[in-house]
Amino acid sequence: MRNIKRLPEAIHSSVRSGVVIADLTRIVEELVFNSLDAGATKVSIAVGVGSSYVKVVDNGSGITRDGLVLLGERHATSKVDHLAAMDVDTESFDFHGEALCSISDVSLLEIVTKAWGKPNGYRKIMKSSKCLFLGISDDRQDTGTTVTVRDIFYNQPVRRKQMESSPKKVLDSIKKSVLRIALVHVNVCFKVMDVESADELLHTVPSSSPLPILSSNFGIEDSVSFYKVNLSDGELKLSGYISDPREIFSLKAIQYAYADINSRFICKGPIHKLVNNLAAKFDLSSCWQPANSYQNKKRNKYDLSPTFILNLHCPRSYYDIVASEQSRTSVEFKDWGPVLAFIEIGIMRLWAENIYHENTLSVLIV
Repeated sequence: MRNIKRLPEAIHSSVRSGVVIADLTRIVEELVFNSLDAGATKVSIAVGVGSSYVKVVDNGSGITRDGLVLLGERHATSKVDHLAAMDVDTESFDFHGEALCSISDVSLLEIVTKAWGKPNGYRKIMKSSKCLFLGISDDRQDTGTTVTVRDIFYNQPVRRKQMESSPKKVLDSIKKSVLRIALVHVNVCFKVMDVESADELLHTVPSSSPLPILSSNFGIEDSVSFYKVNLSDGELKLSGYISDPREIFSLKAIQYAYADINSRFICKGPIHKLVNNLAAKFDLSSCWQPANSYQNKKRNKYDLSPTFILNLHCPRSYYDIVASEQSRTSVEFKDWGPVLAFIEIGIMRLWAENIYHENTLSVLIV
């Protein structure tokens, strides 16, 4: 993890630095992103809804003692240099440094860490944003960080009761959140456990693409055709995977779009609607024959829900970062026109070229 420093007064007075902890999912998200910031390749998450408990263990670079002193305090982050380089008068950013402070506002927070190359590990305990203990700890022999959150929402009885009243819903939300992160961090091993039932909710292994994760978690067969996306027009770039428009999926849940800075999730909206409409448009153009395995299935445009994992790379000036209590910050584009036009041209061309090539090969083979 980069060195943790205090934000200069000129910066922290201009950026949005508050993190609202509204539910257990948000806590898990923030801790997982901290692990990824530290370069972790293994992240293990244990959750107990009834016991108001979360534990995240990673093999990242760890935190030095000096960094741990500042960790969890307001306006302290590992992203000082990054923020200082940006135009804080016109931009709005979030950063992970204050997430732990916000988490300690509503829980008992314990951090045990050992920095790479350091002889000793350290422990810090916080509650109500106050440090209760800071000292040497031998609990971690290897490099990395363990964050344990206990007695969550002890001072917010309504939220705690709401959380405890629907444990299955909370666990499902956490699983979906970590899965969404795993799809764009395919080189990282993620594991999510329910400590109260000892059930493993999610387990991903490092891979060169997100397709194995789709197969194991959504039951998508290996026979389903996916095309690798690698499009660019200079400023805008689109990468990832998208299914053949001839494949029929009834679920629109397997559609993920991200923006490149920190792989921010783009909530369902114009991009998702566009791709679904493009599949219907491509169908109506009748420029191809249906894939053999689906020839006998009745089709209509409402069935066409292509599966995709798309990562859009673009200048920071193209979008705003929007936050809500319900979810981590997401992306809203200032002008959707150029973005949607680029995606439409690229996806339609990709589908047409691949399907034309397949049909040409079929004719040659016959």
